[in-house]
Amino acid sequence: MKIKTKIILLLIVLLAFSLRIYGLNWDGGNHLHPDERFLTMVASDIKLPSSISQYFSTATSPLNPGNYPPYQFFVYGTFPLFLTKLLAVIFGLNDYSHLHLVGRILSALFDTGNIIILYLLTKKFLAPFLYTATVLPLQLSHFFAVDTFLTFFIFLTFYLLSQKKYLFGGFTFGLAMSCKISALYFLPIVFLFFLFHKKLPGPWYFILCSFITFRLFQPYAFTSLFTPNPVFIKSLEDLKNLTVPSIYFPPSVQWMSKIKVIFPLQNIIFWGVGIPLFLSPFFLKIKKLKLSYVEILSLIWIIFLLLYQGTQPVYTMRYFLPLYPFLILILSRFSPPKILIVFHFLFCFTFLGIYSHPHSRVQASTWINQNLPAASVLSTEYWDDILPLDNNQRFDIQTLAIASPDTPEKWEKINDQLKEIDYLILSSNRAWASITKVSKLFPETSSFYQGLFSEKPLKEFNSYPGFSLPFLRSCYYFGPTNKPLEKGWFAQDPNCLYPGIYLRDDTAEEAFTVYDHPKVLIFKNEKD
Repeated sequence: MKIKTKIILLLIVLLAFSLRIYGLNWDGGNHLHPDERFLTMVASDIKLPSSISQYFSTATSPLNPGNYPPYQFFVYGTFPLFLTKLLAVIFGLNDYSHLHLVGRILSALFDTGNIIILYLLTKKFLAPFLYTATVLPLQLSHFFAVDTFLTFFIFLTFYLLSQKKYLFGGFTFGLAMSCKISALYFLPIVFLFFLFHKKLPGPWYFILCSFITFRLFQPYAFTSLFTPNPVFIKSLEDLKNLTVPSIYFPPSVQWMSKIKVIFPLQNIIFWGVGIPLFLSPFFLKIKKLKLSYVEILSLIWIIFLLLYQGTQPVYTMRYFLPLYPFLILILSRFSPPKILIVFHFLFCFTFLGIYSHPHSRVQASTWINQNLPAASVLSTEYWDDILPLDNNQRFDIQTLAIASPDTPEKWEKINDQLKEIDYLILSSNRAWASITKVSKLFPETSSFYQGLFSEKPLKEFNSYPGFSLPFLRSCYYFGPTNKPLEKGWFAQDPNCLYPGIYLRDDTAEEAFTVYDHPKVLIFKNEKD
């Protein structure tokens, strides 16, 4: 690799990493991502073992989350957890207030690694450059979770297999499984590599090395050398059962109104990657495009994961992250014109706007503490974050079981609570945006929200992608809304805290907004 090539690649890598750690402490230390919050709690409590034998002892290891009663339901891979814990101990950041920041930096670092792999696969700068500004990888790099780790090791496995490095490929695939067991979905692509190369004993090296690596870095999935841990297996089964549509599990309500495959594809095009790159094929004559076998296998993986995961009960955007580097690889082959690349980066910087000012829940908490009378009774919705974030018993909080099935008992209790509540706090769209779309299942709850949204909220806090422009006197919102009873593609708010021009992403999948930029609504309860 020439020095000039190394310098350009280094600059792209530095740009990618900088974008991924911009606004690193985006929630102001309030732990507003529930999965990240759980992993941080686990990482804070587990302890490094005193010996190798203790490390491998599933029943006694202090590093095993399952040995702590609150964390016996643990379905994540342990490699990201162990690595974060080890580095936190080394750098003196081994506490609840700092561990998640170590995890976020690692998440950003591993996703940045995909930039290098893209260059190694394509020998060009375009694909790495485009991936630098791709929104979903950029967003998920801000979270201490396992998705970016998983994607990196799957993509690295793909590259190593393309180079016929079966032993190293087995090692990285074992690490992928140690990040998340769903790495097994990549096995059909591994099998196709074996068929294409027709080289023995390469596959056996791959299988053996994968198992050894998985056994080393996910040790508590076993109770002995080859015996699966029944607790781990049961946790996976319980997780699967929670996604059954007939179960009223709050995060699963949204899927009751979505169209399989179409909805995840829509989110990839409009939000995860952005429209500009998907316009690239229209600027290239088909006869000019000849795909290599690596690109053909990339396409097969993209189609397979989209169809398989897109037909499951849950198809949240992060489940599709492992196809994003492959998708960028394919889209780069269409050689998008410069204008589309400019708009691709514009969309990226628009999204980064959510990290340029305080989180909407932090804004709302400050306003509540400054404007609502002490001892007021505030509502919160079950399975959502309580506001204000720093209550300190200043307010009385009533939790509404809003996502429970509509029954006379449910509404008898909620109506009693409403007699006491002074202000209704909706700290995200998780409940109202999902429930109102399945009104046949939640007739009374839908009517409740219809009535609530027929009134103007006392205060609204948004943190949409966009640009804060202090010389403007209002926030100008463009894009469709998902608010009940509200239509139109444009809105103006003269009372917002950060005037500017913003893109409403209300119609994106729930998880795209509710963690780092939810809509917060506050209503004054006019009691009868």
